[in-house]
Amino acid sequence: MNDENEKSGQVLDSPATSSDAEEIRATMEQTREVLEASGAEIERAKRLLRETEDLLDLPASSEPEDRGDSTGRS
Repeated sequence: MNDENEKSGQVLDSPATSSDAEEIRATMEQTREVLEASGAEIERAKRLLRETEDLLDLPASSEPEDRGDSTGRS
């Protein structure tokens, strides 16, 4: 049992190969790109929210008048 643990420890302690390093770099690059895209979407959502809030803050006089229902009855 001790021998088995030593073998598994040796596998974990082995240095990374160059292909492992390339894979890690590629994964990190993809993660960075996804994070940047997410950040851009968050900024876009904030801008749209601000614009919507600005539209809601318009004076009441700029809103269309309520004309009742289409039958002309009150």
